[in-house]
Amino acid sequence: MTEAARDSVVRENWNMSIVRGSSEHETTEKLEMLDQLKALLSGSTEGLALTGLRGEVIRVNRTFLDISGYAQQEIVGRCFEALEMFGNVAGGDMIRRLDVALSGQQALPFETAAVSKSGQQLELEVRFSSWRRMGRIAGAVATVKEISNLKRMKSLQDDEERFRDLIETTSDWVWETDEKGVYTYVSPRVADVLGYEPSEMLGKSHLDFMPLEEARQAIGTVAAVMASREPFKFMLMKKLHKTGNPVFLETSGTPFFNADGDIRGYRGVHRDVTERRKTAEEVQRTYHKLESTVESVIQAMALTVEKRDYCTAGHQQRVKQLACAIAREMQLSNDQIQIVRVAGLLHDLGKIFVPVEILTKPGNLTETEFAIIKTHPQSAYDVLGGIEFPWPIAEVVFQHHERMNGSGYPVGLHDGEITTEARILAVADVVEAMTFHRAYRPALGLEAALREIVRQKESLYDADVVEACLGVFLDRGFSWD
Repeated sequence: MTEAARDSVVRENWNMSIVRGSSEHETTEKLEMLDQLKALLSGSTEGLALTGLRGEVIRVNRTFLDISGYAQQEIVGRCFEALEMFGNVAGGDMIRRLDVALSGQQALPFETAAVSKSGQQLELEVRFSSWRRMGRIAGAVATVKEISNLKRMKSLQDDEERFRDLIETTSDWVWETDEKGVYTYVSPRVADVLGYEPSEMLGKSHLDFMPLEEARQAIGTVAAVMASREPFKFMLMKKLHKTGNPVFLETSGTPFFNADGDIRGYRGVHRDVTERRKTAEEVQRTYHKLESTVESVIQAMALTVEKRDYCTAGHQQRVKQLACAIAREMQLSNDQIQIVRVAGLLHDLGKIFVPVEILTKPGNLTETEFAIIKTHPQSAYDVLGGIEFPWPIAEVVFQHHERMNGSGYPVGLHDGEITTEARILAVADVVEAMTFHRAYRPALGLEAALREIVRQKESLYDADVVEACLGVFLDRGFSWD
């Protein structure tokens, strides 16, 4: 006998039992009620199962079969908690809740995992309630609702709400454009940044809000970004506020694509960095002003020495020029070249403590006078050591009369103990001194000076510095300003 035939027999027997002892009118009403009940059960979006007092399934509706994937004969007659769809997941908990319903009490709904006959993972909400016949509890009704999709939808709604809250509260302006750079979404933050409402931005290109010249320059950059199909970060853009004032934006974005892999547009954020840029520019102006002030002080200090020793006027400037040329020839770093420049200007600062009559004395100095002269590196160090230069200026000035073989002064340093910058100053100092006039002798000339440093190469002067100095004059054609 087929399932349909069995259902028909059961219905007829059920109907006949109702009809027996009833009037024709009552019978008609009850049959109508049965049809209505059947329609309600079959049309329910929730799975329904009727159990007996032992928990055995007596009847299920179509929705229950659709959810589980099992046929009616695989369910009817088996205990509800032992159905294959539940496995061993929720047996104990389900029995306890079913017993509560069979005792006539209210059983709270609960969630449980299940597996359909096809192997699909299910999340179900199950609720038991008792049903009565002739005033006595005859079993329970199990209501089963498939909540996997509901939970996913709730999760998506929560994510969407969190995303919306994040967009609306963040200080950044969130945007989306199509593949042509036209805004398709603009967060409310734009009103604070540019003064426009989001609706005023939609359908317009980001270029529409840039100064003309800025837009021309941006066309190529934006086209390159689109062509790369790659994310980009921290691109600086200049746009105009609704009032016409410039607004600087730091922009980051990432592309998104359709199912065929074609680019649909970009999503990203604009961060208003106008105030930060103003602050950076102010800091830069302050730095340059401070740098100019420091440079003026350095020049004033150098000039003070030259005012006291008119015979060597311009010496420190010329030493600075030659030393910097040598440093560049040796391909030193920018910081090292700066050290050489400042130290070159100040290397004779200590001579302000030497009596003028010794500095300008014609002829040879006595041993005592020369000993006084030899104190000027230490005196300069004492003065410069108290100034917070960004480089070791005092140390380089202190060492500029040291020699590679230890015969120099003030402490007789050797080779590796002498800084590279001090070695450069030593060569530049002696070449300049021999080339130009001094109170105690006439100028010896550049050729004699170059011959001297070559003769004393390695013993007194660093060989690499000497070679660089020769290159500066012979290959580069160096001349003093």
